[in-house]
Amino acid sequence: MRPRAQHVDQWTTLIGQSGPAGRQKTLYTTNVETCARLVGMQQAGLSFRAISEWNNLPLTTVYNTFQKYEEIGTVTTQRKSGRPTKLTELAQVTSLMTSPVSNRTIQREIHKLGKYSRIAPKKPYLRPQDFQRRLAFAQAHRHWTINEWAKVIWTDELAFELGKKVD
Repeated sequence: MRPRAQHVDQWTTLIGQSGPAGRQKTLYTTNVETCARLVGMQQAGLSFRAISEWNNLPLTTVYNTFQKYEEIGTVTTQRKSGRPTKLTELAQVTSLMTSPVSNRTIQREIHKLGKYSRIAPKKPYLRPQDFQRRLAFAQAHRHWTINEWAKVIWTDELAFELGKKVD
């Protein structure tokens, strides 16, 4: 028989104080490969106790794994009933990554792809009269020199509020 090894934290979870004299009860969760190995060993004729000692798992874990296999015919985890967890797209992507990534890093990579989170500015509604006025202005000033245009104060250079009359 193999010597008993320490349980890997990845497969064990502490569920708190219970049992006599405050002993801690440990819940063993096993992956699909381990469950399949347990079932295979049992089908090969080994006893539950021998399988338990060989895999360094409690006897009840081995027994429950085989019972589950007998009932549903598979060792894979079945879909649970109840409300599914609500993950944002960012949380889903982050959960798939092996190392944590900051929001800024993700944003930088998205920008490299040419995607930006911007809202297009609203364009003012132009009536037919506005088109006529603009055309008349352009025709009246088409012979202006650069010096004459330099004297014009453009709206992007002037602070103003929309909807208020100037006194």
